[in-house]
Amino acid sequence: MSFSSFVRDRADLLAYAPLALATTAADVLGRDRAHVTTKVALVPTLAAGVLATRSQRGAARTGTLLTALVGSTVGDWFMYRSSRTEGDESRRLMQIGASAFGVQQAGLIALLLRDGARPHRRPVAITGATLAGLAVLDTDGGAPDPVLTGYGLLLGSMSALAMGDGERPRNGRAVALGGALFLVSDAAIIVGQQYAKTPRAQAISSAVILSTYTAALGLLVHGLRDEG
Repeated sequence: MSFSSFVRDRADLLAYAPLALATTAADVLGRDRAHVTTKVALVPTLAAGVLATRSQRGAARTGTLLTALVGSTVGDWFMYRSSRTEGDESRRLMQIGASAFGVQQAGLIALLLRDGARPHRRPVAITGATLAGLAVLDTDGGAPDPVLTGYGLLLGSMSALAMGDGERPRNGRAVALGGALFLVSDAAIIVGQQYAKTPRAQAISSAVILSTYTAALGLLVHGLRDEG
């Protein structure tokens, strides 16, 4: 592939990367309107890149990627709404967002399996231990939320498969790093909810969550766009 072809095939990142930086900075600085505007625009830029390069892959792969990205967009919106409300309403919106992100994770899992990714001992152990620790932090002594638990299992499955895919000749390392960063991002959400109580701590938490999430999604989408 020539350099010009490489740049053309990754042109969506010219919009995605600045949007990722902008949405992270806006949330850290408390600029709510700028944050929601840039965050909702994030995933559609990746979807536009998938559509622009659809001739390079089969229709089923393009459809799976776009379905996963629709789930991402819907999940982003409801998670944002959840963060701006409290109590039962916040939990309800979070469940809707988690369900949408479940569609995203199911799509990524389907692509990983199609490309031959299989569970490996070390990624499975790392993912399992991380999810178990997060479950302890998030229950607060009550019964686990079935929707969030289901999403956590899908996330863990995707992350373990992706991290075990690092030896794949084409884009394997990008996929593996994306899977690991996605796990870090979701872990940071729960850790931040429990321990980020001061404005400074909340700003750091937001920076970690959004920077790892946006990096993970970009790496996974671009790593899985090509036929395995």
